[in-house]
Amino acid sequence: MTKEIALTATEMDAELGKNPSPESDVRPPLDDTPAMVDWLLRRYFVSRWDNDLVERLEMILKRDRVSNLLPEGKVFRNERKGVTVTAASQDGKTTMVIQVMKRLFGDSFTDTNCGEQIAYCRLRGDATVKSVCMDLCRTTDYHNFPSKFTRTEANELATHRLRQAGIKIIVMDEVHNLLGKNEPVNLFLKTLAQDGGGFCVILIGTPKVQEFVYQRSENIELAERYLDLPLLPFERAETIELIRGAIKSMTQDAAVDLAPSIQFDPYFADRIYDGCRGSYGRCMFLIANAVIRALEEGGDTVDIEDFRKIFELKYLHFNPENPFNLSDWASRAGAAVTDVGSGDETLLPPKSAKKPARKRGRPRKAAGESQ
Repeated sequence: MTKEIALTATEMDAELGKNPSPESDVRPPLDDTPAMVDWLLRRYFVSRWDNDLVERLEMILKRDRVSNLLPEGKVFRNERKGVTVTAASQDGKTTMVIQVMKRLFGDSFTDTNCGEQIAYCRLRGDATVKSVCMDLCRTTDYHNFPSKFTRTEANELATHRLRQAGIKIIVMDEVHNLLGKNEPVNLFLKTLAQDGGGFCVILIGTPKVQEFVYQRSENIELAERYLDLPLLPFERAETIELIRGAIKSMTQDAAVDLAPSIQFDPYFADRIYDGCRGSYGRCMFLIANAVIRALEEGGDTVDIEDFRKIFELKYLHFNPENPFNLSDWASRAGAAVTDVGSGDETLLPPKSAKKPARKRGRPRKAAGESQ
């Protein structure tokens, strides 16, 4: 039996034993697009995947006296355990892991700098064990590498710098970029967790990483050190509910309304699901970016055109059939526009909440006014 789906970030904080303060997550300025996208996703990119990760963290991390998780791994026979999080590209695994770690521990780690106890490292396409170790050093603000630098020396330096910085958890992203080369990946991942001062390591990657760790007989020792977490796709009905909740909540938080082209379309959530081919991550990114586009256009409503344009720019390589084309919209749901009862009731506003729609687009400047 799964837990309640479509939880907000506040509800998930309660699930995780946290006591969030509303002031700690204030909405950024509406004209700060990257910050707004991150803010919306942080609040509503929440699903039972979060609970699946927390369950595994509960097995490998220490707790305080009141049973809250601590960002420090338990020691099992002089080594620590880790978790391998795998899913298809763009399914949302990185966003999920980062948000859960930040909600649990409030750590300040970023893409380029380690936090108080957590370091994050995104592996490059041409990653090697040596380059990963050097990137980990860079997260601790160390950049003075000798001209002749061996892989072993890089490994030792990274371990020293991370311990010196107080790091207890390492999150390694895009780990599949390290596989398939003549690199001692198995040994590298094992030694990170070994010895009394080892780290708890979270690996993020495509199913190629799961195959490497768990399906190769020569990696049996590695598999015993990392708990497996494949992010399996949700059932259609579950994803549709998550989509509906995200549309309603993101637009409310961004202070925009839903246009009739969305409110009265009984298939709108299905359009998003089918267009993104069931990819939960893509669905959430599409909704957030469509809401932001509406804000940037200067209007107070988000309509189907915002979704159509974002899909056209970002997702046609993934699915060449744009589910938001106006011709398709007219043929499938034209009759529903005149009948409120035919729309998606979860997206319809209360009658008392209806406001007169304002024109989309930025206000035009008067003649002679500077551009």
